[in-house]
Amino acid sequence: MAPTDGDEPAAPGTFVTVGDHRLHVLDEGSGPPLLLMAALGSNWFDLDPLVARLASSWRVIRYDRPGYGLSSPVGRQHYPTLLGEVERMIAVLDARGIDEPVVVVGHSLASLYVEAFARRYPGRTAGVVVLDGSYVLVPWRLVPLSFRIGNAHRAVGAASAVTSRVGIRRWPSLRVWTRVVPAPPEGRGEQQRRWSKRVFGQPPFLLAMMVENAAFGAMNKTLRGLRRTAPMPRVPVVVVVASSTIRGWRVFWEWKQRRYADLLGAGETVVLSRAKHFLVSERPDDVAEIINGLGKGPSAEPTRE
Repeated sequence: MAPTDGDEPAAPGTFVTVGDHRLHVLDEGSGPPLLLMAALGSNWFDLDPLVARLASSWRVIRYDRPGYGLSSPVGRQHYPTLLGEVERMIAVLDARGIDEPVVVVGHSLASLYVEAFARRYPGRTAGVVVLDGSYVLVPWRLVPLSFRIGNAHRAVGAASAVTSRVGIRRWPSLRVWTRVVPAPPEGRGEQQRRWSKRVFGQPPFLLAMMVENAAFGAMNKTLRGLRRTAPMPRVPVVVVVASSTIRGWRVFWEWKQRRYADLLGAGETVVLSRAKHFLVSERPDDVAEIINGLGKGPSAEPTRE
């Protein structure tokens, strides 16, 4: 357990140093290893509802990427790269003593990381699950990466200076988090509320989110190159789609996700109807059922209510 200050709850998990970063890592449950990668702007506690449903069948490993959760903040020299994150994934697994193939699960932007992991390390991949992944049809970048990341630092620095000058010690967190992240069926846990109040929306978190978002175009470019040289391994691949209630958007999004599934060679595409993008929290039972069924054989593009 990590040390705490004042009335803060003890931090779950442990810490692993990878390069210049001290990463907050959680290793829970028993069974085959599964590496769960959170979305852009997500912290470890956002995944609690899903992990609670997986831990009886899987050994679930998750970690906060640099700047998120309780991991060390990002500095001005931190430029997120796709292959750099894949190496972090490997380093975390090695630190936990896991050398057997793992199932990699990525939500939203983290779909880039799990796809790259599978292409880069096919021998360490047992399966791939993409949860409403980020698939770019027409990639483009107009602003240089260094300028975009510099803008992120300048924006957060300016906002921090202004709020400090007017006496605001902490930025809004819990109320914003509850509006951004839908509640799971059982409601939000007390630990989730406590940690979101401490972490979500605070300057280190906002900076990490803005920096990672700034690097998205460059990471996607790297992935497109990797797709040309490194095929997906012959393992089970499942694409899960959060299908909107807005008809026009629903048709487009499902079509795009099926194109993504074809690119990945997915044996199964599961459409969760009337689901929000944050399906790891809103629909954890459905997502856990899909992951638990990995490798049991594809069905004909099922749709779940």
